[in-house]
Amino acid sequence: MLFGLFTFARKVRKLRKKWDRLREKALKKKQPLKEDILPKMDLIENNLRILEERKVSRVERSRLAKEIEIDLEGIKAMVKMKEEEYSHQEPAPSQQRYQTRPK
Repeated sequence: MLFGLFTFARKVRKLRKKWDRLREKALKKKQPLKEDILPKMDLIENNLRILEERKVSRVERSRLAKEIEIDLEGIKAMVKMKEEEYSHQEPAPSQQRYQTRPK
């Protein structure tokens, strides 16, 4: 039965496996890289749990899966980065604090 091979549950299992492997690699990293990666991994895990445990609509399910894939790719890039490269890197615009008015 080929239909069973290409189910959404299989995709969720693959995402979980990818998350597990990245988590193991992240735990081997040193600070400050480790302390930035792990909270992001926790947020991704919450979305994975939603996909695994709750019954959600197809649209929501596919949106969450795509969001998880994108986030895991970002984590993968961070894990591949060396600690020296990370410490010299400037924060991304989304991580910078913006002032609403000048002081």
